[in-house]
Amino acid sequence: MVLKVTELLAIYAACLSTIVFIWNVTRAIPRVKVKIVYGTDKIEEKWITGVYISVQNPSLYTVHLSNISILYPSSKKRFIDFISHILKYRRFSWTVGWVLSSLSNYELECKCPLSLASGKSYNVFIPQRVLDKILKDSERREIKAVVQDELWRNKYSRKFMVS
Repeated sequence: MVLKVTELLAIYAACLSTIVFIWNVTRAIPRVKVKIVYGTDKIEEKWITGVYISVQNPSLYTVHLSNISILYPSSKKRFIDFISHILKYRRFSWTVGWVLSSLSNYELECKCPLSLASGKSYNVFIPQRVLDKILKDSERREIKAVVQDELWRNKYSRKFMVS
């Protein structure tokens, strides 16, 4: 069976329009990236070390953030804890064994709610003394950051080892 030129063009156009549709849908979804890095900041004429929570908006649209919080481990994670959490709450979670704590508990301002424009980032500095206070009762010296948007969708950073 030999295809005619018009049939080949129709197949090509259908494939191309499908690819463009999928590309536009993925670009239309607002998303954020959350990273934690070491840094220094000048507070009251003194240089202080700590970490920055960096929230980045790589999407094409403005993202409205409602909260920035920090997580620290409270207990050792066991596989059975994951399974029991899934069975009990009927949802999967990477934060089993982690404690969520608001930055306002440590007199830190995150200026939320805020609107993060396309291609912009926002940083929150956490001094080392506050990190030591947070991790005083922690199982390990690790933290994660979580950003919540106005629709209650959470975006977590990777684990960060605090020295």
